[in-house]
Amino acid sequence: MFSLTRRQFTSAAAAAAVPLSAPSAIGTALAPEMKSFTDPETGRRVKQFTTAAANSYPLYYFTPSITSDGRYCVIHSERSGWVQLYRLDLESGAMVQLTSGTDRESGWFIWCEGHLRGIFNHLSALNLVRREVYYFQDEQVRSTHIDTLANRVVMKIPGRRSIGQTSFSPDGRHFAFIHADARLFRERFADREALLNMRLGGWEGHEAWRNTVPSTIGVIETATGKYRDVIRLDFHCHHVIFGDNHTLLVNHIQNRPGMWSIRIDGSGRKDLQPLVHQVVTERGIFYEQPKSGPIKNWFGCFDLKTGKSEEVPLPIADGYVHTGLDPAGRFLFFENSGKTHELISFHFPFLRERTRFQTIRKIEPYPQRSGQRYHAHPFLSPDRKWMFHTAVVEGFSQVSAVEVADLVDLDEYWDCRA
Repeated sequence: MFSLTRRQFTSAAAAAAVPLSAPSAIGTALAPEMKSFTDPETGRRVKQFTTAAANSYPLYYFTPSITSDGRYCVIHSERSGWVQLYRLDLESGAMVQLTSGTDRESGWFIWCEGHLRGIFNHLSALNLVRREVYYFQDEQVRSTHIDTLANRVVMKIPGRRSIGQTSFSPDGRHFAFIHADARLFRERFADREALLNMRLGGWEGHEAWRNTVPSTIGVIETATGKYRDVIRLDFHCHHVIFGDNHTLLVNHIQNRPGMWSIRIDGSGRKDLQPLVHQVVTERGIFYEQPKSGPIKNWFGCFDLKTGKSEEVPLPIADGYVHTGLDPAGRFLFFENSGKTHELISFHFPFLRERTRFQTIRKIEPYPQRSGQRYHAHPFLSPDRKWMFHTAVVEGFSQVSAVEVADLVDLDEYWDCRA
């Protein structure tokens, strides 16, 4: 029979008596943590904006994290024991809290660690036009204004749960998100976790599992708060991104990886491309694609208007790849997490005798408990001088940037054919 000793009982009682800390309020100011240094291997200037012994990271890199004027970056931080959003001043390094969520299961269950608390992780988006960040808590879509810190309920979604990464249309008029029945989703994911823990099911059953979770893609008009369904699906999907003001790009196609599109009025659904991660730019949709054969990773560009794509090999990429986001589509770069963890630029992709790869920065590998919070997810700043990324530093993810102004406008990338 199991029993506690008096010492064990006293210690357990004392621990239980310590109250769980409540999150601090919207508007709470934090002192700057920013530091600058020179990367010892590449000689490039690096800025590390966060240093607390907690995970901090930008919004999901398919969507903007930095305001159009380049002044603020919206970031997540777990420093309080709750996932919250903060406004990071890129000049001074000062931070201001933007949310005060208290959900007890706020992690992104499919592609990150699910058992977090605070606001729903990775599912927020920044409206560059209206200067608002939308996020999810307590079966609500909420918003905080970046400058005034005014906070409001955009829409209540009783019984529903946001399950995918979200985005705003370029004109700021529409917000798209993916949601599912909250109770059903929790049950289906709990079943999945239980089977994995019993070693009776693994990731090979992922596509079948997706078919047990119906989902809905919807849009909200940001001026009025009016909501409408775009499409109801009999499978789970994630990542909804605006290709233009009226077209949504969605991951994944049913029963297989890939991208499909649909107009926000629900018309014109098309299966497009079997890719992994995609970034929407002025020059097309750049992506990486794993393939069988001697070269495992390929880099491609898809034209949404013509439906045509071009691909070139990435022989240097020996691990998990994320295509970097340059909104102009000029500078080619990616994250490679393989034998080493690096940010790499890709030069002369179509001129095989001149093709080269340049290491921008080497960073620590993902920790054993990985997930999206540690991925570098690189993207360019609006002024095109800095490559922002998440860097693992002594086991915690930190918001960082490396200077790349000398590389971004070279005539050595996708358009260079001769």
